[in-house]
Amino acid sequence: MPKNKLVVSQSEQLVNQFKEEMAEEFGLYRSAAETDAITPKLIKKQENEKNK
Repeated sequence: MPKNKLVVSQSEQLVNQFKEEMAEEFGLYRSAAETDAITPKLIKKQENEKNK
């Protein structure tokens, strides 16, 4: 059981949203859709650098 249990059931969703917003402000968070769009580009770039 967590040390600081959330009393209001909707508060967990609010806290998670707040964490995501703060991480986004600091440049640490990317949505799953954004990550999925970036990953193929990174793989292709890495493969191109290996082949040089």
